[in-house]
Amino acid sequence: MIKRIGHLINIILLSTIALTIGSCDRHGTVWKEMDKAEGVMDSKSDSALVILENIPASSVNGKEVAAKYALLKSMALDKNYIDTTTFEVLQPAIDYYVKNGTPDEQLRTYYYQGRIYQNQGDDDSAMRSFMNGCDLRQRVTDSLLLAHTLVAQGTLYFKQYKINEFVHNNLDAAKLYRAIGRDLLEIKSYTNALDGYVMLNNKSAADSLLSICVPLVQKNPDGEAYLFPSLLSYTVELCSPDDIKAFLDEYQDLELTKDETMNFAYGYSKIGEYDKALNLLSGISPSESILDSLKYSSVKIGILEKQGKYEQAFTLYQNYSAMLSRYQKTLLSQDLLFADEKHKLEMKSLMEIQDKDRIIWGTVCGIFGLVILVGWLYYRNYRSKTKRTLAEKENENLKLEQDNLRKEKEKTELERDKKTLEAENLEKDKKRLEAEQRQHELETANLKLEIAQLEGERDNLKELQREHSELAKPIQNVIKNRLDLLNGLLAKEITNNESYAEPYNKWIETVHNDKKKFMDSTRLAFVASHPKFMKYLEQHGLSTDEINYLCLYAIGLRGKEVGEYIQIKRHYIISHEIRKKLGIDEHETNIGLYIRRLMKDFEK
Repeated sequence: MIKRIGHLINIILLSTIALTIGSCDRHGTVWKEMDKAEGVMDSKSDSALVILENIPASSVNGKEVAAKYALLKSMALDKNYIDTTTFEVLQPAIDYYVKNGTPDEQLRTYYYQGRIYQNQGDDDSAMRSFMNGCDLRQRVTDSLLLAHTLVAQGTLYFKQYKINEFVHNNLDAAKLYRAIGRDLLEIKSYTNALDGYVMLNNKSAADSLLSICVPLVQKNPDGEAYLFPSLLSYTVELCSPDDIKAFLDEYQDLELTKDETMNFAYGYSKIGEYDKALNLLSGISPSESILDSLKYSSVKIGILEKQGKYEQAFTLYQNYSAMLSRYQKTLLSQDLLFADEKHKLEMKSLMEIQDKDRIIWGTVCGIFGLVILVGWLYYRNYRSKTKRTLAEKENENLKLEQDNLRKEKEKTELERDKKTLEAENLEKDKKRLEAEQRQHELETANLKLEIAQLEGERDNLKELQREHSELAKPIQNVIKNRLDLLNGLLAKEITNNESYAEPYNKWIETVHNDKKKFMDSTRLAFVASHPKFMKYLEQHGLSTDEINYLCLYAIGLRGKEVGEYIQIKRHYIISHEIRKKLGIDEHETNIGLYIRRLMKDFEK
């Protein structure tokens, strides 16, 4: 029996050596070239494709090498916008990775399999591939590709009018994009979800998403290309007629896509400007897309009905009804509509099969283990009891000594780690105290600067009262009111008593009641007190509203207060236009500090 065990060990060693020799090709030239291509796949996808195409086909040997080459080349083709409609390239990856790959390799295989099905127009098969990929979401590490898969699956949900699922997928994808710093893709996914909430007529959810999207677009202006179409749909579907008209009139001169043009026409139809709506639709040529054709017909039918052209509306409605019936029939004839339910049943069946397999294998392993145990007991009993007892005692003593040595070593390491941690904590506390001290010094300096600015403005207004008593009474009143408020605010900063700033706080609440009157009176006061500064703004082509906007910063309001006062939708657009006219450096992020410093320079 001992000879048989030795023979079995020799077989295992030989197999291990054979597998090791077989795997050496991994580190050969072909594998290194593929690693090189994978390394530049995201940053230089065209270079990755060139590297892969320069690998001779004759050198791609072995199932694993062929699978990796097939997957990398499919990725490179997709990233270079080369759509493929056959599985000629990807098939080796499908054959190998679906059963033998890691979760990341399986996800990539399913994703590019789904992309090829989409290129073929086979949405049913594409959905199955994407769902198989999403089933791996708890085990994969490639967050970027998982987000891409969720978005692609969401696109197919949108085709089925499963809007809730479409929204859910895009929200999940946006969170993944944010976690890996892909800002533009995060904005795109959030705006997709915003479109879904608009279709569901869920204004509160849409408002919540807008409050997320607008700051993201302010940080990354390139995202405005994604936000504008969604903001247009939101305004037309969920806002009041006055808001719709203001929005459409403001952006009517922009170059619009076909879908945006139809939304503009629908918006003008809702506010009763039917001629503008029809004029916009007249510039749209018939579309091959049935969804675009349905939307076009729906918008135009509504306009014709409101104009009293019932015969034309009825004729168009007949075409629309027939087209919609064909589309619904096509949709119902596909498995795509029931893909979720079918996939759930398949997964349930697979789990049942796996449970049965586990029971069978558990039984087999139990029997096999029992046989081994019986043989081992027989072998142990065959040996001398005395020798067995002695060997057991020696083993126990050796194990006890090893345990004691290990415990002593762990104790020493624990004490060393404890001392190191204490030293690090002391160093962190020291740095924190130093940072707090620097912060306190900075806040003190800022407070002194703000007090000096308030005193300067107060003294300037007092001098203006004394020297220019002939000023018009409205301007004198504005100056006097501003002077009283500055005195109160200055007293509050010096004494740290909030009661002195009560008139200032009440003034902030009052100005919300009549924004136009307040902003105009503030501008007149600055015309009187800082004429050179105001003339400078006018010379740079700033409108009265834009000067009023800057005067809010000049009187001491912060960016958050200005944004709340004039409403967030227009805030970042006005700020961008003013920066452009004044030629403010993009790195000058605080426009309030810039305006107050500019005003101070003109006082010299």
